[in-house]
Amino acid sequence: MKPPVKTITLLLLVVALASFPLLGSKFHTYLLTECFIYSVLAVSYYMLLGHTGLISFGHAALFGVGAYASAITLIRFSDLPVALTVLVGGLSGLLCGFLIGLIVLRLTKIYLAFGTLALSQMIWAIAWKWRAVTGGDDGLTGWSARQVTFPLLGQFALINITFLYYFVIFFALACIVLCWYFTRTPFGETLSSIRSNQNRADFLGIKVSRARLMIFTFSGFIAGMSGALFILFKKAAAPTFLDISMSFNILVMSVIGGYASFSGPIVGAFIYVYMMEYLSSFTERWQLIMGAFFVVLILFYPKGVVGMVQQLTEKVSFIKDKKGF
Repeated sequence: MKPPVKTITLLLLVVALASFPLLGSKFHTYLLTECFIYSVLAVSYYMLLGHTGLISFGHAALFGVGAYASAITLIRFSDLPVALTVLVGGLSGLLCGFLIGLIVLRLTKIYLAFGTLALSQMIWAIAWKWRAVTGGDDGLTGWSARQVTFPLLGQFALINITFLYYFVIFFALACIVLCWYFTRTPFGETLSSIRSNQNRADFLGIKVSRARLMIFTFSGFIAGMSGALFILFKKAAAPTFLDISMSFNILVMSVIGGYASFSGPIVGAFIYVYMMEYLSSFTERWQLIMGAFFVVLILFYPKGVVGMVQQLTEKVSFIKDKKGF
């Protein structure tokens, strides 16, 4: 019996990711590492917006809290394994998501969005002013020289981009698979029903407020994990991780790829990183081009790039069926 096409595709993808640093340049390995970190962040936002229908303009708070918690842990507990500091970032994001959710999930729609924005800006202000803990506008650094030891594999430096690529890929794929599995669980289906019709879900006996708080908390955990990976990648933690522009970037990634599908935010993260890198190398007005692309996409393909590909595929299939191919 022939193996399914999806299985072969998945195996080829795994082989390609595993061999990429060995075949590609360090520059492209660096970019791909950044893409996967942003993919985790974008998927965490999908869990709120795409899967549950919760709009947040302050998602950077969860990302930034995870980043700062991991950075502080790296500095103050130098003997702690780096992998555990990533989990510390995730748990800090989880706690932040829970606390923010307790406050703002009484609101709905645009009021919820601006509630998250207000709390995010408060957290940004704390990071900017609390210099004794966060380093203020200078941020935090001091772990780029850390060595990571793995049994049977040896010792690796965090500045080694090849090692960092594999390290990030492991955690990124684990987070993405976890989110994908989560959407397939009965609770994930419950959240999808809340997005479709909250009143009907409430009538059926679903505790809507509790379910929304749980997904906000889970999204915080995934966003915190991405923040922890990001400070290992950037070798610093800064207040810019928490500001409104970061929240806007997360929203842009989701919309570019298509926030209604699970793969959309991942595709959007890859497109965003590569467009930002290559356009900024060609012109100082790269944001103008990015903005124009964003507007055109929303006007003509509101379901994003993934939705556009699905639409074109359906049209091609329809034409083939009509002509009898």
